[in-house]
Amino acid sequence: MNVGIQNLYDDAILVDSSENDLELQMGDQIIFEKKDEGKHVGEIIFLDRKRLEANEIFLDGKILHKVNKSDLEKIETNAETAEAALEKVREKILELDLKMKILEARLSFEGEELNFFFTAEERIDFKEVVPKLAGLVQKRIHLTQLGMRDRAKACGGFGICGREFCCKSGVVPKFKSITMEMVKTQELAMKGSDKLSGPCGKLFCCLAFERDEYEKLRKNLPSWGSIVQTEKGEGKVISLDILNQTVKVWLEKGGAQIFEAKDVKSKK
Repeated sequence: MNVGIQNLYDDAILVDSSENDLELQMGDQIIFEKKDEGKHVGEIIFLDRKRLEANEIFLDGKILHKVNKSDLEKIETNAETAEAALEKVREKILELDLKMKILEARLSFEGEELNFFFTAEERIDFKEVVPKLAGLVQKRIHLTQLGMRDRAKACGGFGICGREFCCKSGVVPKFKSITMEMVKTQELAMKGSDKLSGPCGKLFCCLAFERDEYEKLRKNLPSWGSIVQTEKGEGKVISLDILNQTVKVWLEKGGAQIFEAKDVKSKK
């Protein structure tokens, strides 16, 4: 059975869990192992998905066991250690006058490495920063720069649809490129990018969900501005309703009128 695992900022990882007899459910916390990277804590975000997307990552490792009482105690201790380190590092960043914002600190499950997640508008010289921060927290450290979408995923929240962010809930295991071409295909360009953007400031990830269906339906419709023949005469296409399969045409005698796509013929 294929299982999807997700960490806080990571893309979804696919694991074949058939090698063990664990009875896994959505939302279960588990301890898994990455080859050459040690143990990690993850959450099950889907089970036995029939069609696997090409951009999901297969894990070179395995699920060890569900999180137990001992693991929970370790996770809590790690969180406290990471929080204390976060405060020290933030103070050091201010002292060094670095133009970066540390959002989160995460201690590896075995407690050997601290990963700091940050945002920055300018390039940061890691060669100068890392040694100073490592000496401060007495751990091996790693700095991971996040984009605005990563930050929204980490903070979480609810979209204008009333549902939890797709990136946070696991609906979007890995960020995809969302383009204005998708907006144009769905006839949404006139709404403006500000109404089609999430709290991260980027175009909604959900614009990619129905792209294939819109492209399929769009093939049955004439182009904007094209000349077509209708039952009421010849006219120019001024707008389209893709989902309802209707076309608004400007007729020289009759003005703007709406016709079903099947009743409109393109002029060759």
